[in-house]
Amino acid sequence: MKNLNHIFRIVPLTLIMVLMATAVCFAEKPDISSDAQRFDFSTMRYVLDGHVKVKWSDRVITADHAQVSIPSLEVWAQGNIELHQDDIYFRGDDLHVLGSSDTANITGNARFERDELKISADKASFNWDTKLADFYDNVLLEDESDSTKYSHVQYNVVSKEFTTKE
Repeated sequence: MKNLNHIFRIVPLTLIMVLMATAVCFAEKPDISSDAQRFDFSTMRYVLDGHVKVKWSDRVITADHAQVSIPSLEVWAQGNIELHQDDIYFRGDDLHVLGSSDTANITGNARFERDELKISADKASFNWDTKLADFYDNVLLEDESDSTKYSHVQYNVVSKEFTTKE
């Protein structure tokens, strides 16, 4: 009976491990570079330090430090972060990209630049599906003719129009 209980415990655990390994193998893998990197098996994350660059499709993240989870398609980046894709540029202190929902959250000195437009705020979020960028708290909107403060601004990066200014 002990052997049978042992088998009933091992088989589900083995199946879970195989499924996790399959998810890791078939997930879209980013191009990762940094001065130092290691893989943390307990969290299933790459831990990166110094001149970090993570390229996923046409999205590029640079930072001082980052952690990357391939199975969940997540990136956590700290220090001098930059996120860019085509002509869209975000900068800030910290970044969390949740690839499964196509969202990026920037906290601390969030900045967005495009052509003659500059937006700075305490925090920002961007959704690749909706193409909306939201800026919150101490928002400063600067364009070629004016500089105005807001508490919340929402900007559509495709139409280049503001949908909210509060």
